[in-house]
Amino acid sequence: MKKLVIAAMMLAATGVTAMCAVTPPIVNGEVFPDTEGNHINAHGGAIMEHDGTYYWYGEHRGEGRPGKGQRGVACYTSTDLHNWTNRGIVLSVTDEAGSPIEEGCIIERPKVIYCPATGRFVMWFHNELKGQGYAAAQAGVATSDNPLGPFKLSASSRVNPGIYPLNMSEADRARNWDGVELEWWTPEWYEAINQGMLNKRDHESGQMSRDMTVFVDDDGKAYHIYSAEENLTLNIAELDSTYERHTGRYIRIFPGGHNEAPAIFKKDGTYWMITSGCTGWAPNTARLMRADSIMGTWTQLPNPCVGPDADITFGGQSTYIMPHEGGFTFMADIWNPKDLGNSRHIWLPIEFRSDGTPYIMGRERGEASGDEAWRMVWSDEFDRDGKPDPKIWSYENGFVRNHELQWYQPENANCRDGLLVIEARSENRPNPTYSANADANDWRKSRKTIDYTSACVKTQGTKDMLYGRLDVRARIPVGGGSWPAIWLLGEKQPWPSCGEIDVMEYYRINGEPHILANAAWGTDKPYQAKWNSQRIPYSHFTDTDPFWAEKFHIWRMDWDEENIKLYLDGELLNIIPLSSTVNGKQGNGTNPFTSPQYLLLNLAIGGDNGGTPDPECFPMKYEIDYVRLYEPAARK
Repeated sequence: MKKLVIAAMMLAATGVTAMCAVTPPIVNGEVFPDTEGNHINAHGGAIMEHDGTYYWYGEHRGEGRPGKGQRGVACYTSTDLHNWTNRGIVLSVTDEAGSPIEEGCIIERPKVIYCPATGRFVMWFHNELKGQGYAAAQAGVATSDNPLGPFKLSASSRVNPGIYPLNMSEADRARNWDGVELEWWTPEWYEAINQGMLNKRDHESGQMSRDMTVFVDDDGKAYHIYSAEENLTLNIAELDSTYERHTGRYIRIFPGGHNEAPAIFKKDGTYWMITSGCTGWAPNTARLMRADSIMGTWTQLPNPCVGPDADITFGGQSTYIMPHEGGFTFMADIWNPKDLGNSRHIWLPIEFRSDGTPYIMGRERGEASGDEAWRMVWSDEFDRDGKPDPKIWSYENGFVRNHELQWYQPENANCRDGLLVIEARSENRPNPTYSANADANDWRKSRKTIDYTSACVKTQGTKDMLYGRLDVRARIPVGGGSWPAIWLLGEKQPWPSCGEIDVMEYYRINGEPHILANAAWGTDKPYQAKWNSQRIPYSHFTDTDPFWAEKFHIWRMDWDEENIKLYLDGELLNIIPLSSTVNGKQGNGTNPFTSPQYLLLNLAIGGDNGGTPDPECFPMKYEIDYVRLYEPAARK
């Protein structure tokens, strides 16, 4: 990921031309409301423009896994790509027993195109029959005389039964695979797939059709593009003049490549396709493909995504590439498998390098893709070996605060493999500040030994922040005794009148782990703070993702003259109005959050809130991928 970020920063030097000046506004990863304030429940779909109106078709999902609560295909309309009106269900599941779309079926990836030859609107979709899971793998077709429906099912079946692909050799067509059993993912298996083993298996009944899209070329010909052969191979099949049936002409591309979620567009005579790998509902790295002819030879190119979380397609999966005035927009779904109807949307402009290759510049989840985008003014990507940049980072030393068990020292903070790693270690050595005469309450001097070491790095005196956006991508330790934090302090007054912003703290409350998002400021009494604190149980995150602790996450602060907003992976955790953050007498009635603050990154052990250290968890690592500071792009 780090190399992709660097490449993105170098684009200006390689001659990038931005071809998408107009970007439909959407806040990526957050609720995208319709005109009634409800989240747009149209997933895996596409947008069709007809007579000046945009029609957004997509899966209407209820709670839970596929097939549960699915009502059919929803439609929303807009004239500006911003304000969307819910037009209801335009293709409904039915209570008719045995129907291909009987309630309990699975309808996915609906795409609608207008056929000039018939005057009808044609919907294609991936259809799975009730009770069969993903075994049926049929292509469904429905038509309507009105873009608002209702659409009537006309067919649901496998694709091109009894027909071989155009680019399958006579030798491969003649091969007999009856009784052949090969271990999956071996070189022999890959070669067999390439030679058409699974295509032959499905020859008579027709090819499987799972994730799919449709595309109308400049000459009016339409094509059905779909995953076949157990999602291993993509097929491109020509449609007839009605757009409702296949002609029998089709090709296989990238056999054994394990591609799904195809999205296609054409620019300057070149066809481009973006797909995803097959990892269920989890995001993965996007693939880019190009061809000079849609039924010709396709070539795979590197991941088209650059910027934050480019390696997981910004947390989403491709569904459609929308052409519009000004360029093209990449549409993707951030799937929520526990509540598919609440899956979120990504819209990002497709831009082009000087050689014509498309790329997609990512933005953090929750960041607007329109005029309110942010401009990076400083970052540390930690792309160095050894100590973090001494021009930026300094260190705390010794026993510092909160009765914590660790001795802070620079030796425990080092850069490697594109990460800043703060390591907590179990040690046993003399405390150089120990005094036999120290008061028992003087915990810094009364400890005979140093039992743990760690590090706290800070930007004090080098990189202060006053308003803007702060992003920190990190993987935090959650073992017994861990207390990692991302926080800021002011310098103008003693604590707490200096102000404290806790973008992230992980610690235990009554023994239970929590994620905290806080701010503190002064009162009338010395060293007594007033807090605005949100304490979210750690289970809130692990209930959704049991592997949460194994992953990197993005902590974000948006700070302006009115509010401090704290986010985790795009989820808003706390809003602190600056109207409430006025110091008491100790701070002379000032507001600490109208003055600059510096950043601290640390890993504490034990103390007031870290809990009891677990010996099995040491050494313990707090890994920071990057720190980035932004200002609004409109700010000069």
